[in-house]
Amino acid sequence: MSISVSNLEKIQESGKLTGVIKEVIDILLAAINDWPATMVSLVDYEKEVHKLIGEEVSRKTMKDYISNIDYSKNAWEGESLSQLVEVFNYYDEKKQLKEIFNEIQMKIEN
Repeated sequence: MSISVSNLEKIQESGKLTGVIKEVIDILLAAINDWPATMVSLVDYEKEVHKLIGEEVSRKTMKDYISNIDYSKNAWEGESLSQLVEVFNYYDEKKQLKEIFNEIQMKIEN
């Protein structure tokens, strides 16, 4: 089961989280907010990003994709991905976005 965006917003507003997980959720919510379509859950967002990039989403694949974005045509995707790539600053270089989202979900649920 995936965490809904509205649940992430409630968790953020509760002030119960601190440290790295709070920072990561702040980044995720900003990135999701900038995505041109409404996202219901983290899984939905990851699938959209994966579909856009065309392969597994890692720091490298995102940076490569971002470097080729035509911001005059895809500004919202570019802004969203530029924020999302910051999440990788808190995780191992080789970790994929899907794995990061799974870790976040486990930390929130426990």
